Amino acid sequence: MISAHAPRLMALVVAAAMSVLVSTQAGAQTLRIENVWARATAPGLPTGAVYFDIINPSNRGDHLVGVRTERAPRAELHQTIESGGNSRMQHTPRVRIPANDRVHFAPAGRHVMLMGLTQALTEGEQFSLTLVFEDAGPRPISVPVLPPTAMSADHSH
Repeated sequence: MISAHAPRLMALVVAAAMSVLVSTQAGAQTLRIENVWARATAPGLPTGAVYFDIINPSNRGDHLVGVRTERAPRAELHQTIESGGNSRMQHTPRVRIPANDRVHFAPAGRHVMLMGLTQALTEGEQFSLTLVFEDAGPRPISVPVLPPTAMSADHSH
């Protein structure tokens, strides 16, 4: 037997689902990716790195959970860890993107590691990279390749 309240209950369920969908889409639109860059690599070097800033002006956090590009068979989120005067890279499968905050990917810190490059990253070129967020979903970005001596997106040497 169907209750007289069933249509009303169904309308509430649909409204709640739409609210979640709209808030997720709003989150996808509020995240900004800025200061994107990579350094040129030497021919034959199988690795490269990509740097950027993720700005989250919303009141809702998110997580960066993956990255992919056609330029390398493997792309991973990494962080450089300093310990006892030595530094090492550590794979970090999830990066928290706090609400109303910024996460900086830079040399000697967080970065995207490109592994298995078959062609060098050449100064002046651009390539596509997709950042995958838990809530905001995939975000394709264009990565300009700067000189091998660059230290930031402003072309500092």
